[in-house]
Amino acid sequence: MTDKTERTVRQIFYAAHSGLELQPGVKQVNGHGHEGSEGRVQFRFFLLKPPGSTDKPTQIRFVSEPSEAHDLAWAMEMLLNPGVSPQEYEANHFKVKSSGAKTSVSYRLPPHVYESSAGKVQTEVGIESYWTAPGERKFALFVGRGNDFINVPVPRAGFRFAAAFLKHLALAQCWVEKGEG
Repeated sequence: MTDKTERTVRQIFYAAHSGLELQPGVKQVNGHGHEGSEGRVQFRFFLLKPPGSTDKPTQIRFVSEPSEAHDLAWAMEMLLNPGVSPQEYEANHFKVKSSGAKTSVSYRLPPHVYESSAGKVQTEVGIESYWTAPGERKFALFVGRGNDFINVPVPRAGFRFAAAFLKHLALAQCWVEKGEG
């Protein structure tokens, strides 16, 4: 019997009812007479408890280009910086909302849109930080596709690590492999 160990680069973040898996991804390319593949970063958002008897999905995958993952890591680092003002967030395309005792700042990647047999499908991935009380700050990553939405609250340390991991994956997945042809 052979004892083989296989290592996979990935990180999973768990919350009370949801989670997020980050890992390398691959896009197959077939165009202009050439075949090959390109590096991508894959996000898999999932629910830990199935939504009951509804037909809602329990997971949503989002595959980003390395530059998109790097952009999201940059936005996460900005949210972690306590010295950034709401005006600076707005100047960098963040959305700032205040209502009562809660203030939130969010950032979304440009949506991915594709055609399916059911019509146009749009998927968005983003991050959010919000203050529920003076000094109490929370962080989350989220995905939305149509009417489906999965939110993954992450503690500050996990959010900081996710930013570093996304930056690492973004740089590691900057490759193109061309097939013979």
